[in-house]
Amino acid sequence: MAMMKWSRTLNTAAMCAALALATIAPTVHAAPLRLRSSVVDYAADGKDIKDVLRDFGASQGIATNIAPGVTGTVSGKFHLSPRKFLDTLAASFGFAWYFDGQVLDVVASSDLQSSLIKLDNASTQSLRETLDKMQVSDDRFPINYDSTQGTAIVSGPPRYVQLVTQIAARVDANASRRSGTMVRVFPLYHGWAQDRTVMIEGDKVKLEGVATVLNNLYHPDSGKDKDKGKSGEGRSSGQSSGVTRNEPVTDVNGQTYNGPYIPPPLPSGGASKGMLSGLTGEPSPQLQAVIGSSPPPLPSEVASPGSDGSLPVIVADQRTNSVVIRDTGDHMAQYDTLIQRLDIKPQLIEIEAHIIEIDDNALSELGVDWTAHNSHIDIQTGSGANTQNSYNGNLTQSFGNTTLQGNVTALASPAGLSMAAVLGDAGRYLMARVSALQQTNLAKIDASPKVVTLNNIEAVMDNKTKFFVQVSGYTSGDLYSISTGVSLRVLPMVVEEDGQTRIKLDVAIEDGELTGVNVGTLPVIQTSNITTQAFINEGQALLIAGYHKNEDTFGRSGVPLLSKIPLLGALFRTDNTNKQHMEQLFLLSPRVITP
Repeated sequence: MAMMKWSRTLNTAAMCAALALATIAPTVHAAPLRLRSSVVDYAADGKDIKDVLRDFGASQGIATNIAPGVTGTVSGKFHLSPRKFLDTLAASFGFAWYFDGQVLDVVASSDLQSSLIKLDNASTQSLRETLDKMQVSDDRFPINYDSTQGTAIVSGPPRYVQLVTQIAARVDANASRRSGTMVRVFPLYHGWAQDRTVMIEGDKVKLEGVATVLNNLYHPDSGKDKDKGKSGEGRSSGQSSGVTRNEPVTDVNGQTYNGPYIPPPLPSGGASKGMLSGLTGEPSPQLQAVIGSSPPPLPSEVASPGSDGSLPVIVADQRTNSVVIRDTGDHMAQYDTLIQRLDIKPQLIEIEAHIIEIDDNALSELGVDWTAHNSHIDIQTGSGANTQNSYNGNLTQSFGNTTLQGNVTALASPAGLSMAAVLGDAGRYLMARVSALQQTNLAKIDASPKVVTLNNIEAVMDNKTKFFVQVSGYTSGDLYSISTGVSLRVLPMVVEEDGQTRIKLDVAIEDGELTGVNVGTLPVIQTSNITTQAFINEGQALLIAGYHKNEDTFGRSGVPLLSKIPLLGALFRTDNTNKQHMEQLFLLSPRVITP
């Protein structure tokens, strides 16, 4: 008979119901309580519940782990079986207990957890049988199974949830090994299996291979934030145009020139111990027990997909340019079709560019009809602060964004005049006229690069001058490279529609030059940028204009000897100053190459 006086105010009916439930209702516990006695005789007078539970564990020879959230005081005399003793206290003080065969865990009701278990290979019935056989399942914390989806939801104390989750992972891994996995090699003939890194204007741009695409598809969380800020879909923010910080060059000892000294690595066996290691690179026996002998585990974000045993495991073989996949036999068939769709033969596109400078007065003689907006011509003028004109066509130019009234962001107009036009056979006529104007020094062709690229692969054509500037810091100096000139980047995409082949061009042009002004020791660079997109048919060309250049030439002619006489020499010589306003044009002619 249990006679108790509770320190907290309890409803009499609720307490009686709890005692009756604990006395009458049979329960199946995780592991049997192997106790020293079958009856608990205990008396308490205002004793803390934690001390009561510790006394119970000590009297029965079991370890206890009591959560801080379990609070209350107990007063009374008990003469109950051990299970009824625990259930009575749990119902009265609102905690839950779980015994795994070694430790009695007692947690507050607010510490109960829930977890979703996913079984990829094992059945829910096999998990249920394993938990029952190992005496882990507990009817007080029932597990909800869904055999159709292969999932289970477990709720209860943290130790109970952790134990069930670990057993489920082991059961699923064993089922995967029993079902048998196979390895297959898929050779690629057109695409790349491994990721490639290319340098574009000092930035590292990662091009994902087929293996990475498949891993992102089947393991979407494995590479999250792995290469954040490194894959680089373009120029990193905060980096000035045309200015690149060079990586310091190291000497034979791995030290950087004019940089801080870095001590050499410790001998083998003690490199990971730091200052805790002895002179021989090994820690003392006392510290060995604290820091351990095994190296620290790798961060989870650098682990490769499938390193936890989950399928499929997809890796790239760079030597044979193949994708190697390990998975079950019934899943292997899906990869063949998927890889064939990814390993398609890309089309070859030839891009011919002409960079032309022409006198403003001769521009009207080119025969280009610069009219208003339509599907082939786009003219934009403005101050750079107002919004850009919009229309429905095949040309889309970008000059940045501007903020309008009401914090509305819109496409900004160019600071000046910018024109783009799609030319058909007039492109060849344009080049013929430019060649004619070259004879009278009214036009010149600065460069005519030609490059062949793959469909959806950016082509970069640079004509730049690079020089280096050393910037001194507090303890060391950094070397920066500054480049000026023309950079032309074109991303082509072939579009097959209604039996007609069209080419979409994404064009980015940057032109920079030195101004002759220095800020400290650094020169000032004036750059102009324009970005445009256009849809053109085969045989057509894209003409972009809008860059202005002023060229001042000075010439002097006179009578030999007499023109150099002081004061009187001005009567025998003539000075000629020629100011020429040039317009810079970019003519792009893409062509699909048929092998």
